Amino acid sequence: MMKGYIFFFTLIIILKLSAAENNPKIMGASWSNGSILAGIDAINNNPSNLGLSDNVNASMTLAFLPFPNFSLMAENSFSVSVYNDYFSEGGDNSWSTADINRILDQLNGKWRLQNRVSMDLISLTQNNRGWSFGVNSIQNISIPEDFLEFILKGSELGKVYDAEELDAEVLNFYSFGMSYAAPVKQTWLDRYFKEFSIGGTLRFIHSASGVEMDDLEEGSDTKLRPAYLKLKNIDSYISTGSVTEGSTVVKGEFEILVSEAGMGFGSDLGFSGVLSHNGNMKIGLTFNNLYSVINWYKSNRIYKYQYIMDGILISDLEGNDSLFTENENSENIGNFYTSLPVEMKLDYVWKLFPKNQNFFWTSSYIQGFSDRLYSTYIPRFSTGFEWFHNSASWFRLRSGITLGGQSFYSSAAGMSLQFAHYSMDLAVENKYLYG
Repeated sequence: MMKGYIFFFTLIIILKLSAAENNPKIMGASWSNGSILAGIDAINNNPSNLGLSDNVNASMTLAFLPFPNFSLMAENSFSVSVYNDYFSEGGDNSWSTADINRILDQLNGKWRLQNRVSMDLISLTQNNRGWSFGVNSIQNISIPEDFLEFILKGSELGKVYDAEELDAEVLNFYSFGMSYAAPVKQTWLDRYFKEFSIGGTLRFIHSASGVEMDDLEEGSDTKLRPAYLKLKNIDSYISTGSVTEGSTVVKGEFEILVSEAGMGFGSDLGFSGVLSHNGNMKIGLTFNNLYSVINWYKSNRIYKYQYIMDGILISDLEGNDSLFTENENSENIGNFYTSLPVEMKLDYVWKLFPKNQNFFWTSSYIQGFSDRLYSTYIPRFSTGFEWFHNSASWFRLRSGITLGGQSFYSSAAGMSLQFAHYSMDLAVENKYLYG
């Protein structure tokens, strides 16, 4: 069977743009060790860790060329083995029905790409205070499995291919954050916690210009550099009847919202404590983007598209080159507001071997409250470990597994070389539990 060229072309473009925010120290434990992160690693995971006694006195990261502090990773619904088999240059370009079914089985209902590029330009902490400045790009693209099945297999008589779950949202922004944490001493807390800390981060957000592109309006010579783009109000489907009964219907209606600049604020709130009955146990609770609002104010525009091919019998298709009725228009709009998705994270760590060896059992539960911008309603459970020996505390090992989220299951491993004044961290994460 011939390859679906549109599908392949789209995949290659997205793979080149795909990225996810990653800190190798937490990634190596499969995102489960947030309770033991300190200093600059605590700022983006749980700022209240800055108020505990095991926090470091000072830490700093500085991006400089040619080694910027830059996070980049390909992240999408397809495994590496499927990509190598069916999409790579040396792969098999002739797809059987079984091949297509294997590709579609990877999608869990839709092909979703949750991507985040993150660069910390400078971050530093001093005791219980922290400051950070960086640039981020978040993309969320979802393509329904039915839509890809239509492209790869062709139409099935009597089946409706619905594209209402098609979604795309892109956001580029700079962020300047100030973090602060303070120990809390209260009689009722002392019954349960040996130490307890509350901390938060307040961020100023300003948009960053995206890649230059042509105006979405046909015939326009204007160039756009959108900082925010969203596909919305989608009502599209394809239905094919038989040659003699029914007809082929193609109907589509959607809007694209674009802005070139915006600014706003965001905040995180965290709690962490060392349990009184066992000082080797620690818990943490974090609400990321608890309150975040961005006001988009420059070159705001909405593009509206409508098209329909209705009531056409398959037998009428031959020789007819004007089946579609199309309509498109655009208009300038006033300011509008968006927000970053809120996520809750609950962390737990138990230091099982507190003597010469240090073995930490780590666990976390992450819950999103929206299905957009690198967030999902599907909860994520992670568990793992971190280990080092006191005689060689500069060398640390981590590993963990995750169940839930968009990947449904994944595994990870990592290591650190932590010296007196600097550290180097390495981690790898796999969509599956093995392989």
